[in-house]
Amino acid sequence: MKIKTKKKNYLAIFLIILAIVIASFFYIRFSIKRETKMLSDTIKEEISKLLELSTVKYNYVNVVAYKDNKKFSGINMPFTNKSFLIKYSGYIKAGVDLKSAEINVNDTKSVEIKLDKPKVLDNVINEEDSYIYDEKESVFNQLKLEDLHNVLVKEKKNMEKEVIKKGLLTEAEKNTKEILTSFLKNLGFENVKIVFK
Repeated sequence: MKIKTKKKNYLAIFLIILAIVIASFFYIRFSIKRETKMLSDTIKEEISKLLELSTVKYNYVNVVAYKDNKKFSGINMPFTNKSFLIKYSGYIKAGVDLKSAEINVNDTKSVEIKLDKPKVLDNVINEEDSYIYDEKESVFNQLKLEDLHNVLVKEKKNMEKEVIKKGLLTEAEKNTKEILTSFLKNLGFENVKIVFK
């Protein structure tokens, strides 16, 4: 009788321990998933508040000569020359648009973020630092504000093309990876993967 009672006690203890282990397993498994979801939401909120992440700023100073005269049948007309030199400075910022970021939190230690490729976010000429030198105009062909505007718009586009050729967007991609990786590692993630679409 004592042997049957001992066997029943051992069986009861074994079943209780087994039930505790199974309950603990399911509790831990489902609590980790809930925590992962909360982390994913938190990251999305933080990143969407940034909207744009500017990671490179290129400052420039340039001088442009503008010359124009009226033509008749392809021949320059006398006394219609107008010209000026303009010195200007500006900056170009490049980075990524974070509105379309796709965030996948695999577990509490791993995250993957998919971003659009870096692009030029801002190209600004500092109007306060612009100086016009050597203005020349004629009665028949006067300088207009539109001339200055057209020159600066064209120069902004040229400068943007030039710095992109020099690797501005590559530098922006590299800096974006470094900044976001550091940010996410500070949040506790060990494995951070940044992918550009």
